[in-house]
Amino acid sequence: MYDQLKEIHQRPKAFSVYTVDALWTRPHLAAQMLQTHLNQGTPLASRPFAAIDRFVSWLDETFSLKGKAVCDLGCGPGLYAERYAERGATVSGLDFSANSIEYAKNSASGKNVTVAYIVANYLSDPLPQNQDLITLIYCDLCPLSPDQRQTLLGKVRKSLRPNGIFVFDVASMKAFEAKTNNTAFGHNYMDGFWSEKDYFAFHNAYRYEDQNISLDHFVIIEEHDTWEIYNWMQYYTPESIASELKANGFELVDILDGFGADKADDTTFGVIARQTGSA
Repeated sequence: MYDQLKEIHQRPKAFSVYTVDALWTRPHLAAQMLQTHLNQGTPLASRPFAAIDRFVSWLDETFSLKGKAVCDLGCGPGLYAERYAERGATVSGLDFSANSIEYAKNSASGKNVTVAYIVANYLSDPLPQNQDLITLIYCDLCPLSPDQRQTLLGKVRKSLRPNGIFVFDVASMKAFEAKTNNTAFGHNYMDGFWSEKDYFAFHNAYRYEDQNISLDHFVIIEEHDTWEIYNWMQYYTPESIASELKANGFELVDILDGFGADKADDTTFGVIARQTGSA
């Protein structure tokens, strides 16, 4: 047991393990994540609907969505994609959670809204082409490793029309300052969030000071199974995201406090980038 505990509490190399897909594909977790997305009492998976409405209004006022080809990557239950379509855009929504896509399709159908929802992994599957605008919301770029971000930015660049726009948000250094190194343990930790079965869980949080990265590492121990979740997060300054964009064929157009939705939120900032050159 000592060796097992030692291994559980071993700090891994940054981005050495990727398990984000498990959050959205394990049946119990997929249902939990969908519920969290829709829960207006917590910002853990998505912003409140009022903030989403403000963002979409800002996006429409800034880029005039009507008639535009718009793709929402990591669209989840369609909270943004559906609103884009309601404003006249031709919308595609991609997510690798079949559970979330099913909810999004049912919601759009019930409102007579047309969105092309696709169950897909935007890191490995084809993206819709000839897009005027692509969005990636709620810091979805940040859990990706440097190689994964390079892959995604390359795919986004090729998916956009010449001078197409990429709008996304990232976690700020203010958010990184709030992260601490700590350990927690519990029986059915987080009120049964991780499994419908009885379990114990270890939660180790790490700061990678020299890389502006954090990790929340969860080890879930069930009677007949042990599995892990690694939640990585890359934090940015305006200068660091501008440098990363330039290296991947984008021009930084603007940095937005609060992403046009809530200027009081300084733990994230919005980014407008333009595809440069030929794809």
